[in-house]
Amino acid sequence: MIPDLSVVDETYDTTITSSYFLSIQASLDGFSFCTLDPVRNKYVQFRHFEFQNLTSEELSEVAEQIFEENDLLNLPYKKVFILVPSPVSTLVPAGLFQAEEAYEWLSFTHQIPSANDIAYTRMKMADACTIFAIPEKLKELFKRQFPEPLFFHQYVPMAETKLAISRPGTSKSQIIINIQNRFFDLVVLEKNNLRLCNTFEINGEDDLIYFTLFVFEQLQIPPTSAEVQLIGNHHRMNEISQKLGKYLKHLKQPGLPSGFQYSYLFRDVPGHQFHNLFSLAGCV
Repeated sequence: MIPDLSVVDETYDTTITSSYFLSIQASLDGFSFCTLDPVRNKYVQFRHFEFQNLTSEELSEVAEQIFEENDLLNLPYKKVFILVPSPVSTLVPAGLFQAEEAYEWLSFTHQIPSANDIAYTRMKMADACTIFAIPEKLKELFKRQFPEPLFFHQYVPMAETKLAISRPGTSKSQIIINIQNRFFDLVVLEKNNLRLCNTFEINGEDDLIYFTLFVFEQLQIPPTSAEVQLIGNHHRMNEISQKLGKYLKHLKQPGLPSGFQYSYLFRDVPGHQFHNLFSLAGCV
């Protein structure tokens, strides 16, 4: 399987990968992985495979093929971060969360898909825990491939990285919209706190605009002054950005996350599309 995008810096050293951080994102729309050299705080490798209309079972099969064909994924790493975007999730205050109750929490708010397992991630800056569904075969594959993989939901890099750099006293609302082909997430940060974190299904062309403006209205956020970041991967991303821009005056598509260095080869990597993936290393 040939990657749609691949870059490897000349300083990438296969003999010292046990000191590197590996981040992986696996979704029905694509499989991506990148490598951070934490000593230099520099990303030195990235590879992406684009998919269309995969099922959860097919994703597990394709992921296993990618592991077999990519030697870089079969090397030892100091830490491995796994991001599995899922619309089936819930947020629980850290003080109420108990690991043995994770399934009960999630089943209270969602019908958990068949052949899915449960994973959870603590959100330190938000003082919460996000619980989410993950295809069972995919989870087993990652745990078989790596000794101690850390699983993440997309809410974590969206919220945690922003909260970590928020300035004390900031009152202006910050909104992050993360788009996938089948759903989108909307996170609202205000006064250094997580005010809203929700996922909406995309069934029609204008669903995203409707639900976004509905949230703005319910939270009484002025669309003309709020800072909005648009990230993610959708086959009509440019068109969506133009439509949203008619209502949200400060809408931006960010580049690669700040706080890291990047090889010069990364200049062609679309930062907004892989923003969550490259933010994972800043969430631990």
